[in-house]
Amino acid sequence: MRRGTTQPMPTVSARTNGSGPVKSRPRPSYHPTGVALADRALDLVDEVTDGRADWIQRFFSYSFIGGIAALINLLTLGLVLNFVPIPVSHDVHYAIAFVVATEVSLMANFIPNDRITFSRLPGHSRSWLARCLRFHMTGIGGVIVTALVSGSLHLIAHVPALLSQAAALIVALAFNFTFHHVFTYRHKEVVL
Repeated sequence: MRRGTTQPMPTVSARTNGSGPVKSRPRPSYHPTGVALADRALDLVDEVTDGRADWIQRFFSYSFIGGIAALINLLTLGLVLNFVPIPVSHDVHYAIAFVVATEVSLMANFIPNDRITFSRLPGHSRSWLARCLRFHMTGIGGVIVTALVSGSLHLIAHVPALLSQAAALIVALAFNFTFHHVFTYRHKEVVL
């Protein structure tokens, strides 16, 4: 197993070039995309980072899916704030909109990330429900970060709600990605 990863790195067997065996090289750490330019770039990243292109690939995938989920979050927040009349104060209406937008975007984030981004990690062997619950548990930290940043910007600094939420979602990105690796999809430990 390579140091600092959650997956073993098998090697490609030696082959000959007519004058003797060609040196074995490790298999790439990443999952080939089928796009030649992307795979060459990932090969280069694999060489430069000593076999950690899989992390770069997962971060790109996670960020892309997270960006879509962030747009869904912002859209949901805006819809609930502007088109769902709730006879409460603005602050309570904002809190309700925040909770609804958070849950909708958590599911919009979990489903494709579970299927694409983290599907090759050892923790993916857990049941769908267990992964979903762990994803939500991990997401609680990101929600707290998002709530603190968004709430502070909107309710204290009077920054518009959508701009506050967008800034908060960017801050929570690295936090969530890291904790999904170390908790949600980490290797299942065998209990003897």
